[in-house]
Amino acid sequence: MSLSKFELYHGAVLLQIIRNPAVNIKLIDKSDDLEWSSYEVISKNTTHKVFVKSTSKVSISKSKSPYYYAGFSFSISDINRLRKINEDRNLLICLVCADKEICTLNWSDIDELRLLFIKESASIRISWTNGSRLRIKCRGKELESTVPRNRLKMYNWVNV
Repeated sequence: MSLSKFELYHGAVLLQIIRNPAVNIKLIDKSDDLEWSSYEVISKNTTHKVFVKSTSKVSISKSKSPYYYAGFSFSISDINRLRKINEDRNLLICLVCADKEICTLNWSDIDELRLLFIKESASIRISWTNGSRLRIKCRGKELESTVPRNRLKMYNWVNV
């Protein structure tokens, strides 16, 4: 049996989540076109929705100070799916940058990028250098703060 990149990338996110003994997880977006991308993570206090998107292409800049970057396209369909699963501001978006990084955007990041309020497709660009935190840009706007690389692994599912 061969493995698809989709399975590998989603598996990386799911493994980070299920290593926390305080949570249960279930698939909530099982569409006919196999674009399964949404999961419900249930802890004793809260239910979170996790949306996963992946890319197999990570590039490196050719500048004097090289950095890695990856791009993600969000179609109107993706944005509508995010709106549909967003409840109680407990939405996380996990962007898997091939076999390099998992960038986890929490509610405040999503809100700052205004991702749920746009009426057209959008793209998100993630960049980083070795050992640095992740920089996020959406539609030309950069997040004020950087995103920790280990946010998903260290996420507090119980006391949010």
